[in-house]
Amino acid sequence: MADTRATFVSHKINKIRWRQQQKQSLQESDVFASGSWDDEQNKVCLWKVERQTAQSGEMDDGGGTGYVESDPVILCEAPHRGDVTGLEYMDQEHIVASSSTGTITIYKHHTNSQTLGVSQQWEKVHNHYGQLCPCTCLAIRDDVIVSSGEDGRVNIIQVGHKTPNRVIDKADSSTVNSITFLKQTEFITVNSTGQLKIFDLRTNSDEPTQTLSVTGELTPLQCIDKHPSQAHIVATGGQDGVLGMWDLRHDKFPVSLMEAHSGTVWEVRFHPSAPDHLFTCSEDGCVWHWDGSQVNATPIGMVAGINQITGTGAGSGGGNLSTPRQFQYGGNTAAAGLSNPWLATDIAKNKIEITSLLDQKSLPINTVDVAGHTLLCGTDGETIFTMNLGSLR
Repeated sequence: MADTRATFVSHKINKIRWRQQQKQSLQESDVFASGSWDDEQNKVCLWKVERQTAQSGEMDDGGGTGYVESDPVILCEAPHRGDVTGLEYMDQEHIVASSSTGTITIYKHHTNSQTLGVSQQWEKVHNHYGQLCPCTCLAIRDDVIVSSGEDGRVNIIQVGHKTPNRVIDKADSSTVNSITFLKQTEFITVNSTGQLKIFDLRTNSDEPTQTLSVTGELTPLQCIDKHPSQAHIVATGGQDGVLGMWDLRHDKFPVSLMEAHSGTVWEVRFHPSAPDHLFTCSEDGCVWHWDGSQVNATPIGMVAGINQITGTGAGSGGGNLSTPRQFQYGGNTAAAGLSNPWLATDIAKNKIEITSLLDQKSLPINTVDVAGHTLLCGTDGETIFTMNLGSLR
């Protein structure tokens, strides 16, 4: 079981993100950012976690390796107008936040004075028929920011420029809830009608290069994350509590769907260096750890119909796995990436271990992020949870 610490912070946490690990460094990041919502004065805060090497018997699992962590200590904070709807680190010093007011702000961490100040801001970049509307999400690749919102518009912003370099006015006819880069020039969105759309910045067209969805479903998708080393694999979380796995190379439909949480899945995150592990948080107050490290993937043949397998998820009496369609891969199956547990056969998926790390029940868990041995969670209970996961296989 993860060693869990709860820190009361006096405001609801909507987004939480680890600072990027320094290149060439073997040391885990010990600084993270949080963004609040539903307050008279929201804010972006930076926190630091002190770590000491654990001695034998100090870890909950009884092991002799790992870290003992202190409660997070606030380094600095800055006011933020509107709810923080998106939060991403650009580099070691700069954090980008999106707002329910339709504004995007870059904050700079001045390490010498331990202050957080506004570096650049783009106001009113999201509106609907002239009326301001929330910016719901953002993604960053180098010095390029892409944002989207309730207006269905996508802005491509170059840092240092005063206005967006490009605007895709009709990227979507519904609210875009989450966005992430797949490659240097490609990004993917999920929307409130259950669609995934891929856009390529190299083309002049405003149309998506690919659209995917669950057949016959209009259930909103709330979040998406890309596999850190295989960009064709993405995970999505839905308003219906379902976790979806998608292979963007082969079809317009998900590889598998897991009836997971009893409420909306607000965020899904692959572990950046151990991507056989995945984490979800939900409106139902739970955080789940999905461990696919024991799955032995085998080539997938054609399977008719929909197969269902009972899972082992704690907290809701088990999950239900549906594979709406599977694919006959041509060519070299090893090169096709079938060793990835998230693209495994139905039978192999029985080996995915699902553990409930946190069960608050009464209040939603809005956000999670993971790096190294530590998982962060932000809640409507005005609490930040830090969990030492120990060694991941």
